[in-house]
Amino acid sequence: MQMIKSILFVSVFALALSCSKHNNFVPVYQVPVELQPYIDSFVKEAANRGHSIVITNLIVQYDTISDGPLCGSCNSLDLNAPIQKVITINTNLPCWNNSTELETLIFHELGHCILGRKHTLVLLPNGDPKSIMTPSNLMIYSPCIYPIGNQPCDNFFKRTYYIDELFNEKTPVPAWGE
Repeated sequence: MQMIKSILFVSVFALALSCSKHNNFVPVYQVPVELQPYIDSFVKEAANRGHSIVITNLIVQYDTISDGPLCGSCNSLDLNAPIQKVITINTNLPCWNNSTELETLIFHELGHCILGRKHTLVLLPNGDPKSIMTPSNLMIYSPCIYPIGNQPCDNFFKRTYYIDELFNEKTPVPAWGE
């Protein structure tokens, strides 16, 4: 009986120690000043859609070393994990040509880190990505880089749909997506 009590005591003690690691987690918020407006915009867009989001656990950092294939990454999709959420932006790739594409990248990575969204390859009926969570298209609502003929091309009208869908995956297909 004494042996069982000793094993039980050691088990409870070990469990308490493993839990204390989570209780000691201290969130850190470090975002480069030039990227803060995108974080603020994400929070504002969430509020405009009825979601109250407060971001207190986030580090956004630049990767100036990697030549890897990713424009950005988030270290966690687990919203309940007591770990520091880190978004890494790769500055060695030509990932964005304007502020709209940079917004798309930041919103996409916040979709992972803050909303727990995963990538999706689903397309709208017209062939456009269904979601900003597509893994490889930062131009989904940006101005066209190379206008066709002399006609300027502007996809910014699509932004509302993509932001709606970011916060609500059941957003109906827009008329332009048919």
